[in-house]
Parts: sequence; C-alpha cells; structure tokens
Amino acid sequence: MNVILRGKSFSVTVDDVLHVTSGVDPAPLARYAVKLHGRWFPPKQVMSLLTRLPVAAFTTQDAYRTMQRLGLEIVEAHTISDGQEERP
Repeated sequence: MNVILRGKSFSVTVDDVLHVTSGVDPAPLARYAVKLHGRWFPPKQVMSLLTRLPVAAFTTQDAYRTMQRLGLEIVEAHTISDGQEERP
C-alpha cells in the first residue's frame, strides 16, 4: 500500500510494520493504540518507525488511517484494560 506524507511516497505492508516494531518498546499511549506483538503501540510511533519521519511530520489521523487500511487492530487507548497506562 502506498502512503504519501509530506510529499513523499512510502510503500508499507503489515510485514513492514511487524518488522520495524519487533523488539521496540511502545511509547506511552495518547488517544489511539494499535496492537502489535501482543502489545499496544501509539500509531504515530509505528508510522515514524516505518517512514523515518519525526512524529511531528504527520498527523495522528494520517497514522490512524494507515494502520486501519492495513487491517491492523486499532482502538481508543482509554478502552485498553491490559495494564498499559495511557498518557493523561
């Protein structure tokens, strides 16, 4: 799947997502979370790892839509009850 951010095109797959997040500790959650490797990650962290762009370079909605289009499980962070804290 192709994604365009800041005028640059990126080809991303679920395998790419799993590869770049393998062995990475999730950042604190804000509004949304995507489940990878049995852990919840902020979509912007995942998108930053995929594109090597800083998280300030794109919106949460850009990251959310990309994760959703890839078919990944994405939820509002406040609905998670597995012990991973959300950021205030």
